[in-house]
This record gives sequence, structure tokens and C-alpha cells, in this order.
Amino acid sequence: MRALNSLTQNLIESLTQLLEQPGEDALQTLEVCAPVLIEQLQQVLVRAVDRRDIESQLQAVLANWLRQHPQPESAETALLEALRKQALLSSKSAEARA
Repeated sequence: MRALNSLTQNLIESLTQLLEQPGEDALQTLEVCAPVLIEQLQQVLVRAVDRRDIESQLQAVLANWLRQHPQPESAETALLEALRKQALLSSKSAEARA
């Protein structure tokens, strides 16, 4: 499970509460809260990281480290499997490396 930063968590909770209350009250609340929600969404967008970018960087660093510090094939496979289980590498990239 991943931890959400407080900004993202608050945004999700606020939007969820508003959307769970259909009707005129929810629309009026949304109208009043819209500027703050828009600002929070913009902050999430600014802080967001594309997972594909992180994965490619991780793959490059890992490949470089393994070149500098050769490991037995079983250890390398176990490392890649552990990274895949933690969702740090996709199974496709782990298989390509192995």
C-alpha cells in the first residue's frame, strides 16, 4: 500500500464527500469550494511523477549497479522479483532484465 501525501488525501476525501451527497446542497458546496479544489488539483498535477519515468530511472541505476557489482544469477533474479512485488518494476521490465 502506498502512502498519499496529505494534499492528495485531503483532495480525494473532499471530492468523495461532495460526490456522495447528490443534490442542490452538494452543488452549492462544490461551487463555493471549487477554487480551493482547483488549486489542490493543480498542486497534485505539479507534484505528480510519471511512474514510467521513475521505473526507467530505476532500471538504469540498477543495470549500472549490477554491471559494477556482478551478482549470482539467483541473487539478481531474487532482487528483480522483490522489486516487482513491491511494484517498483513492472513484470515485463523485470523479465526483460532477467
